[in-house]
Amino acid sequence: MTYFTTHDSVNYMQNYTDKLMELGLQPNEAVIYMALLELGKGTVAQISYKANLNRTTGYDILERLCLHGLANRTSIGGKKRTYLAEPPHRLRQYLENKKRSAERRLEELKDVLPDLQSLYKTDLKPTIKFAQGKKEMENIYNHVLDAKSTIYSILNLKNYSEIFDEMGAYTSRERFKKGIKEKVLALKNDVSTAWYEKIYGKKPERQKNTEYRWLENMNKFSTAGEIMIFDDKVIGILSKPTENVAFEIQSQTYADFLKIVFELAWEKAKDK
Repeated sequence: MTYFTTHDSVNYMQNYTDKLMELGLQPNEAVIYMALLELGKGTVAQISYKANLNRTTGYDILERLCLHGLANRTSIGGKKRTYLAEPPHRLRQYLENKKRSAERRLEELKDVLPDLQSLYKTDLKPTIKFAQGKKEMENIYNHVLDAKSTIYSILNLKNYSEIFDEMGAYTSRERFKKGIKEKVLALKNDVSTAWYEKIYGKKPERQKNTEYRWLENMNKFSTAGEIMIFDDKVIGILSKPTENVAFEIQSQTYADFLKIVFELAWEKAKDK
């Protein structure tokens, strides 16, 4: 038999509360649901006390959990309303409902997006956005999936693909599905050639969508990451440990200047 100290028990419960939050429950929803699972059933006051929340907050959250299908309410013999925990496997249905709701909203967005876009005003002066941390950097990187023109990329995969491998593979697949083309000037090294073979090797359609040319003997430059130029934007992912930052510059003039430089380099680079 395994025995838990009070400290162990608190950590144990916190771990499951964190997992419920990762599944989409709000922090107080996760705390109340865990308290309800432990009690099995109880009044608002009992469950709120167990969760260390006030009664009013507990009531609102319990009603929300009922809407999620994770709790139920009953009143027996005219006594105070009692809440019962639904079994944890109902979390699957909760997530399925969220998925369907998100898909429906995405469809609704298609109808309203053109009108919203027409209202969106941009300053003629360049705008610059910065992001730090892997998730925020990926959010900026994924703006390439909105590209309306060919993406020009200058790329050094060493110290880049090791960190953002999944992101690069995902955007490559999505670009291909959307028909967004890309020209890549890649610094040639063992990491870049291995990544190219994994993503594009023996896939002629993918190679046609994403053309690579190679830059050799560029080790004198200290680079890691990628610069992407398309439409009126320049997106940079700087992945050296001392930098680890992403930026997006929106300026048609600046983007066009870099496109000229890219085209000149493209003519000089090697196909293989």
